[in-house]
Amino acid sequence: MSEELEIETELEEADGHADPAMPPEDWLPEDMMPEEGPEGAVEGPPPWRNCGALDSLRKQVNAAAPGRSKASDGTIGDALHRSRNSDHNPHIREGAMGVVSALDITHDPRNGCDAGRLIAALHASRDPRIKYLIWNRRIANSSAIGNAAPWTWRAYTGRNPHSKHCHISVKATKAHYDDAKPWAIGALGSVESVEIAEDIPDEETLVRNALAALGAGATEGPVLRDLLAAQDALTELLARNARQPRADDPEMVEAAPSPAELGDEYNRLWQSCQIRQERRGEVAWHVNRLLHGRPRYEVVAAKTRAPWWFIGIVHALEASFSFTGHLHNGDPLSARTVQVPRGRPVTWSPPNDWQSSAVDAITQSGHANQSDWSIPRTLYRFEAYNGFGYRRRGIFSPYLWSFSNHYSKGKYVADGRYSPTAVSRQCGAAVMLKALVNNGIAQV
Repeated sequence: MSEELEIETELEEADGHADPAMPPEDWLPEDMMPEEGPEGAVEGPPPWRNCGALDSLRKQVNAAAPGRSKASDGTIGDALHRSRNSDHNPHIREGAMGVVSALDITHDPRNGCDAGRLIAALHASRDPRIKYLIWNRRIANSSAIGNAAPWTWRAYTGRNPHSKHCHISVKATKAHYDDAKPWAIGALGSVESVEIAEDIPDEETLVRNALAALGAGATEGPVLRDLLAAQDALTELLARNARQPRADDPEMVEAAPSPAELGDEYNRLWQSCQIRQERRGEVAWHVNRLLHGRPRYEVVAAKTRAPWWFIGIVHALEASFSFTGHLHNGDPLSARTVQVPRGRPVTWSPPNDWQSSAVDAITQSGHANQSDWSIPRTLYRFEAYNGFGYRRRGIFSPYLWSFSNHYSKGKYVADGRYSPTAVSRQCGAAVMLKALVNNGIAQV
């Protein structure tokens, strides 16, 4: 079995792990079962152990969160793991000894162990001991897999979504699996996390549901044509709804502040940002949509070196999460953009794909191949995307802070036209990013 297939099928059906005290026939791989002695007597079970690197990690996690649940913790695999190659089996041989090179850690943010934050820290550390990580329907391998570059997050399609625990596998060389030096895991507690939905229907499911609702039993004919026509109309409606009027007063265009001028302010606002209680459900919905689109954002991220979450948040604010419109401004993909920026992409033979347009949007706006994605620089990029006109009005931009304690009212209702009583109905970029970070989904 190839490494990629092994990874994709790992823990596909089971969430539990056998107790090491169970009889060996309940958890040992067949080729490690004890042989029968005289008159059918069974020799003692072959020995196995956990690898030193993951024992060290588990001790660190326990020390950081002593009251955490261990309900989904696991090392040695159960019967289902024996049916496939798995790092939860004692597959590394040291003479008669077998070594397990995988560890599951329970997601228990209420008691100080947020598996998302743990995985985000491990992923960011690029620790050479790591083989791959799985968390919340995503998998990242430290080596290249197919067309995916090392450490790229990919969709994990196994039946077990790994939302109750995260999975860490280490490399099968002794210098890696028994290296017990401390891991860079940081703080594991969750702050103001929002509930993430178990699943969001994909586009095909939504189309089938729409056809069923229309009473259509087939996917061709007049009903489909009507549905596609409605889709084009909906795309334009989403673009119109999503488009944020530019907050660029003439005075502010020429006097735009520099990133250095706003750094302290951004850090202060970020640290004190609180999601409004009455908006938490809407923020959670935005997080779910970002996760739903993440595989497509990561393709664009690999081509532009912009973070997937930056691409996703721009997608939310400029295109209402529509994959049938340009990332630049939500205009339909059936032609180049009509709104500002007009005529993008320059090379475009419609109908074309969302990905190509998205790469152009990130590149054209100057956000490709940037190395600094700190909080101040990231928030500056978001605010510059919409304009700095709110500063002249004495309020914090809703493009960043809508749905948080830093914004209540005041909005540009058209390019250059401000209303002090209008209220933004969109979740701000900084608020979406804050929710992703607090849930351990993104790390800045």
